Amino acid sequence: MKPSSAEQTHDWRLPATDNPRALAAAGLLQVMHGHSLNQVLPLLDRAVRPEDRGFLRDLLLGSCRYYQRLNAIAKMLLSKPFADSAEVLHALLIVGLYQLDGQNRAEHAAVHATVSACDDLRQGQARAVINACLRRFLRERDSLVESLADNPVTATSHPKWLVKLLDKAWGEQANTILAANNERAPLCLRVNQRRYSREQYLQLLTQAGIEARAGEFTRHSIYLEQGCDVTSLPGFADGAVSVQDEAAQLAAELLAPQAGERILDACAAPGGKSCHLLESADIDLTAVELEESRVPRIHENLARLGLSATVVCDDAAEPSRWWNGEAFDAILLDAPCSATGVIRRHPDIKMLRRREDIDQLQAIQAHILDSNWSLLKPGGRLLYATCSVLPQENSEQIGAFLNRHNDATLISLDKPWGWSCNAGRQLFPTLAGPDGFFYALLVKSAADNVVPGEQPV
Repeated sequence: MKPSSAEQTHDWRLPATDNPRALAAAGLLQVMHGHSLNQVLPLLDRAVRPEDRGFLRDLLLGSCRYYQRLNAIAKMLLSKPFADSAEVLHALLIVGLYQLDGQNRAEHAAVHATVSACDDLRQGQARAVINACLRRFLRERDSLVESLADNPVTATSHPKWLVKLLDKAWGEQANTILAANNERAPLCLRVNQRRYSREQYLQLLTQAGIEARAGEFTRHSIYLEQGCDVTSLPGFADGAVSVQDEAAQLAAELLAPQAGERILDACAAPGGKSCHLLESADIDLTAVELEESRVPRIHENLARLGLSATVVCDDAAEPSRWWNGEAFDAILLDAPCSATGVIRRHPDIKMLRRREDIDQLQAIQAHILDSNWSLLKPGGRLLYATCSVLPQENSEQIGAFLNRHNDATLISLDKPWGWSCNAGRQLFPTLAGPDGFFYALLVKSAADNVVPGEQPV
């Protein structure tokens, strides 16, 4: 996932408190100012008591998930906006509304605790305003909510540009995508096939009293019925299992690595797909990641699973800086994208992403596709993947690539999952199921033997 044009990187100070509501308001304010949850959450986790960490995260992620809706309600409740110096109070009001409208917390307790958080934010003078707004919402909830129904932004809690793009691309399916984006994502595991079969690990979970079910689309996926601390799962520390969405697990199955192959995982962090490829076959894997801060996660995942790979911190789109000239048998290109298929896991995307980001991402994707294609052996295969649901980044991107490259053949993915596109296969985020993802499998052959974009029979 590429940072949006709105995302900032400067530092910010937390309020001197461990009150989860006050911290959630401070965190939400930073997202409103362009910081990502990936930047904000680590700081908040260190500031809050361990027993309150889950509650804090739900407050913040839920407030981001329904921001467009809750922000509209907050504006209706306020007779005038808060001063810029007290903008955190607007964020606190949204956090309070989420407790009443999203968490369904006990009303009196939620109002009282939110009002008390004003003191922790050093905004005690606003207690009466926050109290009045929240109590007015409880009195007028039905009429306030009804007034939002005709506006697609407030009705779906998505930015207008994204609602329009999804509606244009998918028609009636757009409503399904929008609804799924506002649900909590399930916890999905990938069983390390070098250690256990899926059936064996399901038995271990049953013995541990953990309810789980097998995934529908991949061979090693397991869904937990309830979230948990994954480090407490049987054998987790020893590499028996990893957390990975079922849609992401399709990458290794589609690329189908074979023993002895030389494989590139471009844009590899945090390393889940690299590890899955290495679990699948004895291969020579090179994992390339541009962002230095994300490289340690790759090493950590490899170490926990007892796997090895060549890890390179550099730009996969500029192979002249790191490639040794030996062509690859296969390439996994999990391209930088809008991440519109994983909004339920990263709800701040709806606040940070901008329409102009899509055009910029298309250019980046085309460049990295072209540069990585040159690294592939004749007869080699490239799997293009994104966690996007936008055709501009997916089927249209692959269609344009096929028009540029006479030596590229698109392999038909006739699978019992996803939506068949003009080029590739699209998954939508699914309730209690996989995230939104796109895949297209390309094979390289002699340029003079292939009609551009031709599919084999």
